Amino acid sequence: MYRSSLVILALALTALLLSGCPRQGLTPEKDLHDALGLFIQSLRWGDTQGSARFFVEPHSHDFLERYRDRDELNITDVFLNEVHLSPERDQAQVRLRVEYFLLPSASVRRADIEQHWRMLPGGIPGPQSWRIHTTFPDLY
Repeated sequence: MYRSSLVILALALTALLLSGCPRQGLTPEKDLHDALGLFIQSLRWGDTQGSARFFVEPHSHDFLERYRDRDELNITDVFLNEVHLSPERDQAQVRLRVEYFLLPSASVRRADIEQHWRMLPGGIPGPQSWRIHTTFPDLY
């Protein structure tokens, strides 16, 4: 009795593992949305290194150089205003609004930022395949 229960349990677990659908239902749009969410989150948290990973070179290096030691910059919020995906679904024009203040001032400033995102050719599909191909503007 105990042995047959173990066999049934093992078969059920095996069926469960094999029935997983690795990427069903995921699309370039979903991957882009996930990448944008991660990028926005890293900006909000002041994770300069994490934010820089979303840019292609030389924009990644430029972003790090300009924002790594900007302790006076405090991003309070980032809003995703628009996303226009290309018909091929491998490029997107994105508009963000960044709200921030620069210490010692507490006055909130706003910057509307346009970015060009592209899906990297080949590689593993997912949020990690989308990258920003424009420079991040100066927030002053």
